[in-house]
Amino acid sequence: MAALKGAFINLGAGVLGFLPNIVVFQFNPDRMTRTPKLVRPPRPDTGAGQRNTAEQPGKPSESINFTLKIDATDQLASGNPIAAASGIVPTLSALELLMVPKGSLSIDLSSLVGSKKPALHPPEKVPTVLFFWGPLRILPVNVTSLSINEMLYDSLLNPIRAEVTVNIEVLTPDQIGDKDTLALGAYTYSEGVKEVMAALNLANAVDIGVSASLSFSL
Repeated sequence: MAALKGAFINLGAGVLGFLPNIVVFQFNPDRMTRTPKLVRPPRPDTGAGQRNTAEQPGKPSESINFTLKIDATDQLASGNPIAAASGIVPTLSALELLMVPKGSLSIDLSSLVGSKKPALHPPEKVPTVLFFWGPLRILPVNVTSLSINEMLYDSLLNPIRAEVTVNIEVLTPDQIGDKDTLALGAYTYSEGVKEVMAALNLANAVDIGVSASLSFSL
């Protein structure tokens, strides 16, 4: 069976007016750093008293970072016209647009057919992106930063090889809100999978006799 590819999916991106923004990883990163963190409760308004660190105002947050490798060498060798004309600029552009609010996109096909955009009074928000990392992890995230290291160029100065360090933040239900049902469903699904996996870990503990020793100590 062919290995799955990781991906970023933003179905409501509005690229060219209506297209989604989907970035399938050319090469899966070989390592990933995940940092789950407890939410720090706010200090009392009076400044008096101790803060109870056991009290959590929300779900734990999590930041993830990894490095993607992008290389157009094979596409150039096979005569791919997109790679020949623009190298890996399309992939880099798709990654960068994951950080751009939909309302800020300059190209909108709806404007070409006479549709009027409503006035934007509230501040624009960065898009919620789904991070697909296999069937057990489908997470709603914000892409918080990219560090792009371009290493090789063609005769038109288009990059044809790069490494991109990606930093993302997993969004919690409080950050998502009730309106984004797709992102909320992804979070709920992944948390449910995590609970099932933890139960399987308990089954493994029974197999190696850990649970028996724990029950004795308790």
